[in-house]
This record gives sequence, C-alpha cells and structure tokens, in this order.
Amino acid sequence: MCFCAFLAGSPASGLAQDVLTLDRCIALATENHPQTHIAENAVQAAEFSLSEVGKTALPQVSATALAMYAPVPPKFGYDPALTDGGQVAGQIVVRQSVYDGGIRGLTSDQLRLDVERAKQERSLTGLEITFAVRQAYSEALRAQEEVALRRESLTQLTGYGDLVRRLHTGGTASYADVLKSEMQTLMASLALEKAREVSASSRLSLSEVIGLPIDSTTQFSGPATDVPRLGPDLDDLAQNLELNIARLAMKVGQLDIQRASHERFPVISLVADAGYLSSGDNLRLPGADRLNAWGYSIGVGLEIPILNWGATGLRVQQKELAADDLKLRIDLLQRSISTEIRKTALQVVQAQTRLAVLRETVRKAEQNFLLTKSKYVAGGALALEVFAAQQLLTDTRLDELQTGSDIRVLAARLERLTAHQQTSTGQ
Repeated sequence: MCFCAFLAGSPASGLAQDVLTLDRCIALATENHPQTHIAENAVQAAEFSLSEVGKTALPQVSATALAMYAPVPPKFGYDPALTDGGQVAGQIVVRQSVYDGGIRGLTSDQLRLDVERAKQERSLTGLEITFAVRQAYSEALRAQEEVALRRESLTQLTGYGDLVRRLHTGGTASYADVLKSEMQTLMASLALEKAREVSASSRLSLSEVIGLPIDSTTQFSGPATDVPRLGPDLDDLAQNLELNIARLAMKVGQLDIQRASHERFPVISLVADAGYLSSGDNLRLPGADRLNAWGYSIGVGLEIPILNWGATGLRVQQKELAADDLKLRIDLLQRSISTEIRKTALQVVQAQTRLAVLRETVRKAEQNFLLTKSKYVAGGALALEVFAAQQLLTDTRLDELQTGSDIRVLAARLERLTAHQQTSTGQ
C-alpha cells in the first residue's frame, strides 16, 4: 500500500499538483497534441515544395554513358550511314529551360498560396485544440464544483438528520421523520458518488486532450463564468480564418485554370553537352587514322502544340467547374459561420439572463430552506417540506453550475468562430 501511494504521488503518474489552470492545460495541449505537429509538418512540406519548383529554373546537369554495337553489312546489319557501327559516349549534359509557357511561374504562385494556406490551417488547428481544451476543462471544473455541492448537500441532510433524531428522542418528532431523513441522506450519498464518477470521467477526457494523465488530487480553478464581449463586429467575416483558407483554395483553383490554358503555349529549352562521343566505325580504324572524339554540342529545342483533339479545352472547362464549386462552397461556409455566430451570441445573452435569475433564486432558496427548517423545529412545517426546500436549493445550485459551464463553452465557441487571421496565433 505504501508503494502504491508512492507511485500515485510520483511525477511519472501524471500531473500531480494542487491547482491546474486553464492556461496551463492549453499550453500542454498545444505542446503535446499530435495535430500540432501534423500542422507544422504540413507547413514545412509546402515550403519544401515551393523550394523544389524554384530549383527547376536552374540548369539541370546530368551524366550519361552509352555503349552500343551494330553489325555492318554486307552480310547482315543496319545501314552504316545511320548506325556508324554503333556508338560509345560519355557526356555531361546540361539542360536549361528558357520558356515553359509560364507553367513554372503559375506553379510557384500556387505553391506560395499553399504555404500560406498551410500556415493558416496551422493557426486553425491551434484554435481547435484551444476550444477542445476549454470545453473539456469547463466540464471538469463543473464536475468538480458539483462534487463540492453534493458534499455540502449531504452535510446539510446529515445535520438535519441529527436534528430529527434529537427531536425524536425528545418526543417532538415521529420515527417516520427519522426514516425519511435517513433515506434522503442515503440518496444524497448516492448522488455524491455519481458526481465523483462524472468528475473522474471528465478528468480522463481532459487528460486525453492535453496528452498527460491528471492526478485525482488535482484541483481546477477558473472564473465563475467567462463573459464574452459581444462587439458590433460579430458579422465581420472579411478576415475570418476559415473563410481565408477557403478563399486561398479558390485562388489555387483559378491558377489551375491558367495552367491548363497555358498548355497551348510553346516550350523552349537549351541543351548542351560535352564529353566523348565516337562511332563504332571510327573505333575500328587504326589509331593514327582515328578521329578525335572529344568535343561538345549546343542546341535549342522548340516544341509547339498543334493538335490534341480538344483535350486542353476540356481540361480548362473541368478546372472552371471546380473553381465555381469552390466559390459556391465559400458562400455556403460564409452563411453557415454567420448563422452559427448569431445563434451562439443569442445563446450567450439568454444564458447570462438565466444565470442572473438563478443566482437570485439560489439566494431565496437558501433563505427558504433555513426558514422551513426553523418552522419544522417549531412544529410549523412537515419533514417533507424541509426535504423539498433542500432539494429545491440543490437543484437550483446545480442549474447555476450548469449555466455557468454553458456560458464558458459558448464563450469559447464564439471566440473560435470569430477568430481572425491576425489574432489566431495568440488564442
């Protein structure tokens, strides 16, 4: 037992600390979540692709070697004027693209957009992780507060049960009241155990998000409610992060149209080589008569598309349809985000109003419970009235806790929906 207690308190068992704050959880999740590293890898991959395209504009150097034998007639063989009896070559070849119809420039523009999109998706990933942490943390905090409330409710019922037993001993309370108080105390104990189970489950959910186990003794702290600021710019979606990512995808699609149409343009390239190139006939000659085969050559290549039976036009039409689909999806996304923002803002206002009413109701329910208990002592109230007053107090406080948790989650969702590109990295 001592060894197990030591393991439970050791750092390897998880986050064993007195208080775990929301900011600490967000930092841990950002550091440990696999999606963070996946998004970072996507940015680096996009940057590598952009660099790769830039390298293709430089001269491409390669080494070639060739050894070929061809029989010479009269008995059997190809025309020696064409084959030269074979060839032997060892050359360094340099190829330089002079004009590729603008394809490389368009590809570079696309990849620059991909890099920007990957960076914004990385920011969006951070927002998603932050929202998941705030949601899980809010539930863990609510569950912790419910355990404390259930414990306090059990203490109230236990104290009331002691009072009933004393009154029963004095002859002023019936044994039925004693049984009722004991039954209510047992029910409160079961509710406390259920709350502890929910709290343990919420800790596991939070542990999954931040990537580290949380010790059972760790406490959560946070404001009673995160009251979001509902500014007049809720409908300003010009710099919305999700819409920016979609707009970048549409720009890439528009560049796809240009790339397809540029397939009609001519392609010009420069080829140069230097090295050894000799024919089989030359190698068969005596050394004194053999020609020197060391040299170089320079050439310019031109390729002009003439007819591909309309394939280029069909590809352009496909890209245009794809770009039109992206534009329509952006419109749908904008409507969806705008509607979700309005709905969330409305829910925040209603939850704040409901919370104010519940706080006042809790205050009156506390007074009602104390008054009803005093009347019971004086013989002016039944035990069932005391239990009803205590249950009303507990239920109202539970509603207050749940509403506070709802506001925290709604505030996180509203912040997530209204996040702009310039502020996304600081969430």
